[in-house]
Amino acid sequence: MPEFSSPKVNFLPENQHVHVLPGTTVLEAAGRANIIIDTPCGRRGTCGQCKVVIAENAPDPNEAERAALSADELARGVRLACQAEITRDLTVEVPAASRFLGQRILAHGLDAVHELEPCVSLDPDDSKGLLYGAAFDVGTTTIVGSLLDLTRGDQVASAARANPQIPLGDDVIARIGHVTSDGGLEELRTLLVDCINEMLAEMCDTAEVGTDSVYEITFVGNTTMNHILLGIDPTPLAHAPYEAVLLGSKLTPAGELGIRIRPSGRAYTMPNIAGYVGGDTVGVILAAGMHECEGIQLALDIGTNGEIVLGGRDRLVACSGARIRHGMRAAEGAIEKVVIDGDVQVNVIGGWRPRGMCGTGVIDAIAALLEAGIVEATGRMLAPSELPDSIGDALRRRVVERHDQICFELVHAEDSATGEPICLTQRDVRQIQLGKGAISAGTSIILREYGASCEDLDAVLLAGAFGNFVRARSAIRIGLLPDVPIDKVKFIGNAAGTGAKMVLAGKTCRQEAESLAKQTRYVELAGRPDFQMEFAEAMLFPEPEAAR
Repeated sequence: MPEFSSPKVNFLPENQHVHVLPGTTVLEAAGRANIIIDTPCGRRGTCGQCKVVIAENAPDPNEAERAALSADELARGVRLACQAEITRDLTVEVPAASRFLGQRILAHGLDAVHELEPCVSLDPDDSKGLLYGAAFDVGTTTIVGSLLDLTRGDQVASAARANPQIPLGDDVIARIGHVTSDGGLEELRTLLVDCINEMLAEMCDTAEVGTDSVYEITFVGNTTMNHILLGIDPTPLAHAPYEAVLLGSKLTPAGELGIRIRPSGRAYTMPNIAGYVGGDTVGVILAAGMHECEGIQLALDIGTNGEIVLGGRDRLVACSGARIRHGMRAAEGAIEKVVIDGDVQVNVIGGWRPRGMCGTGVIDAIAALLEAGIVEATGRMLAPSELPDSIGDALRRRVVERHDQICFELVHAEDSATGEPICLTQRDVRQIQLGKGAISAGTSIILREYGASCEDLDAVLLAGAFGNFVRARSAIRIGLLPDVPIDKVKFIGNAAGTGAKMVLAGKTCRQEAESLAKQTRYVELAGRPDFQMEFAEAMLFPEPEAAR
């Protein structure tokens, strides 16, 4: 079997499929499919809350599953997502009760937890009697939209696109730079609005309703995306003191923004916290319920800006770290998981021949090479002549020198889609060190500002696509996440998008969002001497447990 071959898992009712390495748990595969399953016990298999149904070819139950599930459930193919391992192609049904709260209530009616109370009401002259709303998470890289039936609280359609502004700038600084060119702001805004209208039309076609049945649309995004959407010049964000022109929310006639919904329809943009902590972070706080938590939680949205939030019911503080950016995007053909055990196994998105690596695969690879002793704590990759005797021949042959730098060959040329070997280079390791160093340093400072330590954390919440796909154990091993017990790490999916849906469908949720944006204290990291010191220390990788 080629090393990139992998079982196919189809998830119902979404009919979403992914390819995974043999031995991957259903829980991890579901995360790859953007389906977040609730695991209150931290994946130990003791709570029995992550039930899924595998009607055919269900894997044999283990001891934890036999203890948590009845004989009838086991016979029907019910398994625990955190325990069941995938060894062949499977179809898995994920019941509503097993899903993370945000997905569960928005897929089956908000009145399950939050009272359904949209901020718009049906026009008495509307003969169709249809009341819909749309929620958008406008990210720097990806735009995700959801269409909701506001009479029931159900999500009836969704759509996703790459942000069409990417060719004009890969990150917010580049986008702000483009604004300074003649007509740059309007060019960026037009690209964004056209994309939103296209996605709206697609979702309405799927739901078989007209866009004139959409009464309101809500948006979350970082502060730069928020400004561009509203036609506000974001250039002050590029220079100290990095202040936003607009922090508060804005309720605007949708037509004024060029968004094609009901002529009387409205557009609501989530309030921002600071120049580099936007409405998407407010959405994360709201969806995760951090503001209602008795203990202390740390939330990380490791996307373009690397937002960090810490706290609970008493208070919340936030800062912006740095992005983890590497190689190709998480698209078909990207290596997204690496296992090194005597030799190398890789998992490729879509089950295709690999074309490159995305960030999660790079983190896996570095974590594994640190454990193998091929990469040192300083980040230096050992040359072939320096490898310890413990390195077996299969791995030893993969350490090569190309283009004047040491590389580790993850995929041989004959197995890749490009006909060229796919390698982790010394330069790749250094780039990850920079990103994880900034995030780790930001985490350390925000903990100190709060007066807490890693030991005080009740949970580490990973939001966003990158956070959903990264292996927690690998992220802890390289120092991207604080060194906490693995069961404290919780994956909360696209929490920003969930927040956008919550403020669309609930007046109380919208009021909470307004309050959270004002109450969350922002910590500016730029220019702080302690950040530079923390960053220098955080550049190092943690030593192996045996050496600590």
